[in-house]
Amino acid sequence: MKTYRDIYKWGDKRETKIDQGTINVIKEKFGFTDSELQQTHLLGNQIVKLDKTCQISQNIIDQFIKIVGEENLKTDDFSRANHSYGKYYRDLLKLRKEEIPTPPDAVIYPKSDEDIEKILEICNKNQISVTPIGGQSSVTRGVETPLGGISLDLTKHLNKVLELNEINSTVTVQSGMYGPAFEEYLNQRSFSCGHFPQSFEYSTVGGWVAAKGAGQASTGYGKIEDMVLSLKAITPNGTIHTKTYPASAQGWDLHPVFIGSEGTLGVITEITMKIRNYRPNNTKYASFIFKDFKFAVDAMRTVMQSGIGVPHLFRISDPEETEIAFKTKNFDHTFADKFLNTLGYKSGHRCLMFVAVEGNKSYTNQVISSIKKITKRFGSFSLGASPTKKWLEQRYSSAYLRDPLMDLGIMTDTLETAVMWDNLIPLWTNVRKYLKSREKTVAMVHISHVYENGANLYFTFLSPMKKGDELNDYDEYHKGIIETIITNNGSLSHHHGVGRTLAPWMEKELGKENLKLMQAIKNQLDPKGIMNPGNTLGIKP
Repeated sequence: MKTYRDIYKWGDKRETKIDQGTINVIKEKFGFTDSELQQTHLLGNQIVKLDKTCQISQNIIDQFIKIVGEENLKTDDFSRANHSYGKYYRDLLKLRKEEIPTPPDAVIYPKSDEDIEKILEICNKNQISVTPIGGQSSVTRGVETPLGGISLDLTKHLNKVLELNEINSTVTVQSGMYGPAFEEYLNQRSFSCGHFPQSFEYSTVGGWVAAKGAGQASTGYGKIEDMVLSLKAITPNGTIHTKTYPASAQGWDLHPVFIGSEGTLGVITEITMKIRNYRPNNTKYASFIFKDFKFAVDAMRTVMQSGIGVPHLFRISDPEETEIAFKTKNFDHTFADKFLNTLGYKSGHRCLMFVAVEGNKSYTNQVISSIKKITKRFGSFSLGASPTKKWLEQRYSSAYLRDPLMDLGIMTDTLETAVMWDNLIPLWTNVRKYLKSREKTVAMVHISHVYENGANLYFTFLSPMKKGDELNDYDEYHKGIIETIITNNGSLSHHHGVGRTLAPWMEKELGKENLKLMQAIKNQLDPKGIMNPGNTLGIKP
């Protein structure tokens, strides 16, 4: 029998042990004793049992079965519970508390676009909510089903590459294809998708598009909206299938309307996107340490504005993230640590920078050489290629640490924003000030998606839960972070999306008229409001 823990655990559901370096940090920062490190909190080990039964009539269920087959429709408790939440911290808390008040009434796995058209027709006629589902890695409450209805899971059947055009360097792929399978297909043909979010192993191409995501190489290749050339979306009011051009002037571009739509307009079923040559042997790596965050930021901005070309991976860890990285890797108090301190790269101030450049050999050599010259002007000390390579090795596996940290009763979450260069340091300073106003809080910040005009700031915070009042405590703290970001000229999101989590701030961020325009598009494509309803993106219903 399956438990709530089987639902909320990340990825392949492995049980992960916390490494000794991280345990040492927990003891130092939070004051945990050896005894407390043996205690566990809210494990969610009970067998899944839902209070709410399927509310869709048997007549309509039979109509769905006629379309997809009995094997592709599930109404059992575990299937429904397993499609109730994404991977937002609050979602995980509720699963640990064994709370699923609004599961979907049914989970359907369509076999084709035609299936989806028929399903939407039935749902539209009978006012049944529809939530498109991919890898369920949303951290914004984007896949919840507050009104029940159906979860339309595209991963079982709609998961194939439909066409690879080597002349145009494009690929057409179904939206339910997972990142690793997609990249493997392309690598075997000497191409790469160029899009590698931390959720890459357990997210889908359609999810990347629907959430308007970004990957670790976005500084070089762009976010997902920079990669998509055309798409197909099935809406309650008809199918939108845009044509593929490198660019056009034919009135409004329509495919961008669906990028970042988070399932509110229809079901994205196909995407045609750019692909890149796969030349891993040409990649050049570099790592640097700076004396403080401002020096590192100024060096990064200069690289982006200098016209030398751009790196693909470009990342800075702020002083606290750098400190935690050094502590967990047992770098503290080593000879190398003492040497860096002697040179003026002081603990608590210094910052790491990771760089990787992809492309042909002449390009990678030229860009990495230019970056080394620029960073040196800002007082960097070169650490060679190894730190960047080691960071990449743990890029995806680090996500597994969240579950055992929560097992110990440690709040572990992230928020991110986009900001112009002239506002970056003030925003970083003030959000960190708010984060650190909570007793016993680790607040790590990095920049990982970089532009000529600004960058993304990504905040990771850890703090002991307020046991017995975990949800309210988190909500209050989380709200303060968002308010501080907005007050300091940051966007609501850079790449996680909005979902229901950030929806209450959408009118303040966008303005009434902009939100009314989004609502008008929603009303045209989904007049009865059945697509991912419940305040997703701040639009009705």
